[in-house]
Amino acid sequence: MSHKIICWVPLLIVSLWLSSTTTTLEGRQFSNFHPLVINEEGENNGEGTKWALLVAGSNGFFNYRHQADICHAYQIMKNGGLKDENIIVFMSDDIANNEENPRPGVIINHPNGSDVYKGVPKDYTGNYTSVENLYAVISANRSAITGGSGKVLNSGPNDTIFFYYADHGGPGIIGMPVGDFVVANDLINVLKSKHAANAYKKMVIYLEACESGSMFEGLLPDDINIYVTTASNANESSWGCYCPEDPTYPPPPEFDTCLGDSYSVLWMEDSDKNDRRSETLQQQYETVREKTLDWEAKGSHVMQYGNTNFTNDFLVTYIGATGVSQSTSAYHPSSASPKKFVNQRDAALHYHINKLRKAPVGSKERMEANKRLNEEIAQRLHVDDSVKAIGDHLFGEEHSTSLITSVRPSGQPLVDDWDCFKNYIKIYESYCGALSTYGRKHTRAFANICNAGISEEKMVKAASLACP
Repeated sequence: MSHKIICWVPLLIVSLWLSSTTTTLEGRQFSNFHPLVINEEGENNGEGTKWALLVAGSNGFFNYRHQADICHAYQIMKNGGLKDENIIVFMSDDIANNEENPRPGVIINHPNGSDVYKGVPKDYTGNYTSVENLYAVISANRSAITGGSGKVLNSGPNDTIFFYYADHGGPGIIGMPVGDFVVANDLINVLKSKHAANAYKKMVIYLEACESGSMFEGLLPDDINIYVTTASNANESSWGCYCPEDPTYPPPPEFDTCLGDSYSVLWMEDSDKNDRRSETLQQQYETVREKTLDWEAKGSHVMQYGNTNFTNDFLVTYIGATGVSQSTSAYHPSSASPKKFVNQRDAALHYHINKLRKAPVGSKERMEANKRLNEEIAQRLHVDDSVKAIGDHLFGEEHSTSLITSVRPSGQPLVDDWDCFKNYIKIYESYCGALSTYGRKHTRAFANICNAGISEEKMVKAASLACP
């Protein structure tokens, strides 16, 4: 009897988080095809080389969907005619041959989809998936690279760059599998330097992460020929899809994890099924934006940033058009749509819950699943409590919550002093432990502490009191 109580108490606690992090979607039909004509090959005269940079920022099997997204994107680029020498892939590569993978050596991005892992270049994997290597690749600085294939974005003034990233994020940050975060102003500075070097003609960035808009809000200039879409605005989460227990499109029963992310599979499945020689960036944005929002007002807001003057460019200009990818589109107008979506930050909870529910009573697997679930719950409680305690010490209990969670008006960057922001995250982590994928939701608190003019001395004292 006591064993049953130990196993199911965590599920009751988890319900407090999950009540607002899953939602349902009624299928709707959309069409925004506009017949446009270019030359027979689908290319623009005088076009340079197409480059693609594909980055999965997470690791661990419960984050399966991020590497699945990136592998699917690779197949689109490859089938679109881009050469492997011009496609650079960052991924931990710990999913396909993971002991938990029910299909060894295979990764799928759709419940009925084919293998998207086959042929994916192993450019930067494992310990080489660092932010330092990412910046060096973008800057084409081979001397700064540690390990990996050594491939860089050696692009020229007539070339295009397509940069797609999928992972967990937080206000002002996105993750990498190892090492430090990608911080918004650092990324923008790298992109500015790339433009100053006259190293591309146009760049398109698709970013999948929670609060992904905060990476560009008030930061990305509109005069450096970079166009961006993000899965969410600066203040909200993005969502996983093709998740267990979805009544219409669950993953195969042997999977305990989501297979994709909504924004990501939407743009990729749209690219799979439409003629990329006649669909524009703007048309794809509108399609993805509308479908991502259509979840009983709980969907994330897909955003645009940077230079929108070239959104009438055809997709072929950036991701090619030769061939057709083999994934099946659940979002085809004639089919049903997924009905269960999981907040990115709760994906680990859902994974451990599914493992616990499926494990035989009294088994070793059940005990391990219960242990992992309890650890996840404890970590979430710790980071919530410690950030609140820091706020209480700095601002008083009465005003703490409103001050550390306040959101700046649209158009303003997250923080004025980015060095302060990075420093205060490190101070927190030195006293209270590393921010998990869940804990990244609290980075806005550190930005607000900096914006309030709190000294480093006071921040250190508050962190030491919160996490003695």
